[in-house]
Amino acid sequence: MPAKPVVLPSKTFPKQAEATAFFKAMLARYADGEFLNSDDEDILYELLQRHPDAEQKIGLGVKGFFKNKSPDHPTSCFHLLRIDGSTTDFGYPACVSGRARSLRHDFYEACRRSVVVELMAQKQQLFDMSPDGIPCVRTGEITNIHTSEYRHTEPRFRDIVKGFIQAKNLVVDPSMVTISQDMQYTTIFTDPAMAVDFSNYHETVAKLAIFKKHVR
Repeated sequence: MPAKPVVLPSKTFPKQAEATAFFKAMLARYADGEFLNSDDEDILYELLQRHPDAEQKIGLGVKGFFKNKSPDHPTSCFHLLRIDGSTTDFGYPACVSGRARSLRHDFYEACRRSVVVELMAQKQQLFDMSPDGIPCVRTGEITNIHTSEYRHTEPRFRDIVKGFIQAKNLVVDPSMVTISQDMQYTTIFTDPAMAVDFSNYHETVAKLAIFKKHVR
C-alpha cells in the first residue's frame, strides 16, 4: 500500500509517520502551560483543520495554542485558547490520521495559494534592495533570502481568511474550491475571480515581516 501523505497548506509530509514525528517533537519542546511560538502555531493551526471534530474544536476562532496535561490521559497534549476565552484539548495523532480534508481546510489553502506567488516576489524584491541582508524582526540577526521567512505578523493569516469571508458575506461551499491540475494535492479556487478578490483583500490588510527561518 502506498504511503499516505499529510498535506497542509504550507508543508507536505510524504508519510504520516513523518508528520507524527514532527508534531511529537514540537510538543516535546514546550513545558506544561507554555504557549507555542508563532512559527509552530501557524502550522499547528493547519494540522488542526484535519481533526475529525475540527469545527467544534475551533469554535469561534483560535487565539493561541499551548501545552498542558491531558484531561483523559496521564500525559500532556496540545490545547487551544479560543477567541471567546474558552479552551479545549486535541491530539495531533487524530489530526495526522484524521478524516478527509475539511472544507475549512481547503478554503484556507485556496486563499494561501492565491497570494503565495506574490509574496515570494515581494520577498525577492526586499532582498534585491538589501543585498547585505535583512535583520530578523524578532532577533535582529541578519538573514538572507535562504535563511529567512516572509511571514504575516498581525493580523495572522487565519484571521485574514476569516475577515475575507465576513467582508464578502460568503457562505463557503464545496463548489468554490477544486484540486489543481498542475499541482497534485493542492487546492485552488474554482473561479479565478475569487482568487483575485482574496489577493486584493489580502493586500489591503496584511502586514508581513522578515523572520529568521526556524530550524526544527
